[in-house]
Parts: sequence; structure tokens; C-alpha cells
Amino acid sequence: MSDIATRSLAVQKSTAASRRLRRKVRNAGVPVLSALVGLVAWEITARSLEIPAYLLPAPTAVIEAMIARWPYLMYNLGYTALAALSGFFMALALGVFLGVAIAASPLVDRIVYPWLVISHAIPKVVVAPLLLVWIGFGLKSGILFVIFFTFFTIVVNTVMGLKSADPDLLHLVRSMGANRFEIMWKIKLPNALPNIFTGIKIAATLAPVGAVIGEFVASNRGLGYVLIQAVGSMTTDLAFAAVFLVSAFGVIVWYVAELIERKCLPWHASQRGQ
Repeated sequence: MSDIATRSLAVQKSTAASRRLRRKVRNAGVPVLSALVGLVAWEITARSLEIPAYLLPAPTAVIEAMIARWPYLMYNLGYTALAALSGFFMALALGVFLGVAIAASPLVDRIVYPWLVISHAIPKVVVAPLLLVWIGFGLKSGILFVIFFTFFTIVVNTVMGLKSADPDLLHLVRSMGANRFEIMWKIKLPNALPNIFTGIKIAATLAPVGAVIGEFVASNRGLGYVLIQAVGSMTTDLAFAAVFLVSAFGVIVWYVAELIERKCLPWHASQRGQ
């Protein structure tokens, strides 16, 4: 009887595993198929209409340029990735800390929040030349621009999450003698994690964009610099290769952040259906 039960359990596990595998293949297959259809349509359009390569190179030409300049592109991608990740993690630490301070103190909220809104309202492209004047060329300008680009979304989502804790639950734990630190650490912060991860994912995709824009004017390395040089010399295939690498890096960072969220928040409603 035990052998039958063991075999039945093994069959059930195998069936469940194959079902999960089919679901993963189906979920991954649709985006990949969509991307392939888009690339084929792009290739056919560029070839059939005989569009000049300096206006719109075909995907095969972009791939050829990427292969031919692969070491050069990888070196500059590493520089951009270093600026993007360094600025992102600094913005994450500062943003969560300031978000906690704003949520914990109405005085800090009234003093700091207006300045955050003003800083976010300033066009980001306008700041890039100022960084060149203040800091000069180099990695520091790129990191600072990434912080400026991603800081606001982390702070706003952190504050929103911390302020959305259930009031009845807060009254309950206060009546049981919990102090402000315990309420923040055990009630408000866990409740705010979904919002914080939303800010993290948005900021993670904005970080490469911020690094590239900073490299347009304040760097002589990185994919932003490659893009400017390629457009200036009309080597559009190399420019498209740089754009593709920036996009691929942003997608990878997004999925890494989503994977971390899935591991940290298995209890949340958005993850239970995965």
C-alpha cells in the first residue's frame, strides 16, 4: 500500500512540475515571439523600402555592427552599468531613509517634501550641463545624475507605503504598549514593502537612462558617449547597437528587482498568483 502511495505522490509531483514548466515556457514564449515578429517586420521594411542605412539600419546590420565592435561596446557598457548601479544603490539608501523620516515626522514632511517636488519638477536634461560645471567630466557626474533621476520615485513610494498602514492596527499595537520604533519596524515598514519595491523597479529602469543622459554631456566614456559619437559620425548601426544594449541592461535590472521582490514578498497578493 505504501508503494502505491509513494508512486502516486511521485506522479503527482511530476505532473505538477511539467505543468509549471509548460506555464513558464508559454509565458516566456509569447514575449520572445512578439520580439521576433517585430524584428522580422523591421528587417523587411528596411530592405523592401530601401531605406538608407544612416536613417534606419536593418536589424542584421545592427547585429553586424555589434559583433564587430563588441569589446568596445562591452567596455562602455561596463562604465554605464557602474554609474547606473552605484547611483541607484545610493538613491535607494537615501530615498528609503528620507522616506522613513518624512513618514515619521510631520515637521520633516512639511519642510522636505516641497523641496523634493521642486527638484523633481526641474527638467533633468537642464541639470546635466550644470553637473559638468560643478563636478566636471567623469564617473561622479554620472552617479550624481542617476541619483537625481531615481531619488524621487523611491522617496514617494516609500512615504506612500509607510502612510498606508491600517489605522485600526496602529491603534491596537499602541494600546498594547508598542513604541514608535516598534510600530515603524514591525508594522509600517513590512506594510510598505510592496510600495518600496514598486519604487525600486521603476528606479532600476530609470537608472541606465539617467546614466546615459549624464554621459551625453559629462563623460568621455559609456554608452551615452558612444551614442553621441555614432550619431555625429552617421554610423547609425553602432548607435542602434548602443541603444539595444542600454535597453537590454534595463530589462535585466528590472527582472532582477522583480525576482528579489518575489523572494521577499511571497505573502503579498501580487505574488501569490505567480
